[in-house]
Amino acid sequence: MISIKTLYYDVGNAVKGICDKVYPRNRPKSVADRPDSYIVVSFPSSIYNNEMNDDGSFNDYTTTAQIEVYVRDKTSARNPNTLNVSAVSEKVSAVMTKFPISTDNIIVTKPRVTLQTDDGDGFSVTIIQGSLRTK
Repeated sequence: MISIKTLYYDVGNAVKGICDKVYPRNRPKSVADRPDSYIVVSFPSSIYNNEMNDDGSFNDYTTTAQIEVYVRDKTSARNPNTLNVSAVSEKVSAVMTKFPISTDNIIVTKPRVTLQTDDGDGFSVTIIQGSLRTK
C-alpha cells in the first residue's frame, strides 16, 4: 500500500535540485538560511481511493499534485519587488521538463501552470498542477 508520505517523497525527489530547497505541504514561516528559490509540494484536493484490495486496504489513488515554485524577487531601492524573469523562467522550465513525473509508485501527467503572482513577502510564485495516479 502506498502512503501519503510516499506521494510527497516521490514528487519532492523528482523536483529536487531545481531550487535551493524542497518543502512538503506548506512553506515554512521561517528558516535558518535564506534560500533564493524553493519548491513546495502539496496535494490541494481530495486524494481519491479508486480500488480496494482483498484485505480492505486501498492501493489505487488519484489526486492533483501541486508544485509551487518560489523565486526571490530582485530588489533595489527604486523597485523593491521586481520579478526576476530569467530565474523564474529557468526554474519553471526545469520543473516542466520533469513531466511526466514517473517513479516506481506514481505517475504525474498533464502539467498546467495555474497561477503566477507575487506572494507579498519578496517572492514570485508559479503554481504548476498535474494529475497524479499511483501505479
